[in-house]
Amino acid sequence: MELTCHRCGATVHEGDPFCPQCAAPQLRYEASDEVAPAPNAALSQHLNPRSPGAIHWQNAIRAAAIIAVPAGLLSSRLGLQGIWAIWLIGGGMVVASMYRRRTGTLLTGRMGWRIGVLLGLFTAAIAAAMDGISLVVQRYALHQGSIIDQRYRDAIQLSSKMYAGLFAASNPQMASAIASAEHFWYTPDGAAAMMLINAAGLAFFMLIFAGAGGALGARFTAKSAQTSAR
Repeated sequence: MELTCHRCGATVHEGDPFCPQCAAPQLRYEASDEVAPAPNAALSQHLNPRSPGAIHWQNAIRAAAIIAVPAGLLSSRLGLQGIWAIWLIGGGMVVASMYRRRTGTLLTGRMGWRIGVLLGLFTAAIAAAMDGISLVVQRYALHQGSIIDQRYRDAIQLSSKMYAGLFAASNPQMASAIASAEHFWYTPDGAAAMMLINAAGLAFFMLIFAGAGGALGARFTAKSAQTSAR
């Protein structure tokens, strides 16, 4: 193959690093056999780095926090009446719908469950904080400590009598142990343990109901998306 110098145009033999006429260095370009990735594929990888089942937690946290504030306040006001289960299921559905609108992602049942559990976690934390603040205000600001203590004693006595009665005939030793344990719950350590047990139990059920609501919301949004696509 005959080559020419890029400077003077003289004939240069293949493999010569310099021109024999003007001594200019000769540069050679060899095409690579590697195939460059398609621009559209590289762009799609950059824009969609997440797998289809991944959750964009920033949007999920924002949506859950918005709904958790009123849900936590209402749960604190109504206590253990159980009505909070209804709006936690509804709140989980609303959070799933909000996440769908924010991200444009079609939720699976597992994704909806995880987002709903996040709502339940926030709601339980807010409700526990509000209950603690309410007890402090009632005891020290409103001087209702004696009323709170009497309500607590009545609840412990009622629970002890109920469980002792259940085991009185079948297991007298268990009934006696329950009656003996009643004195522990009247101590400061027992009262603190009872508060933690109640808060943990309430939080557990909040997570379950909110997660179920998120899974239902994911299912409904998927159905609506399929209906609109038709």
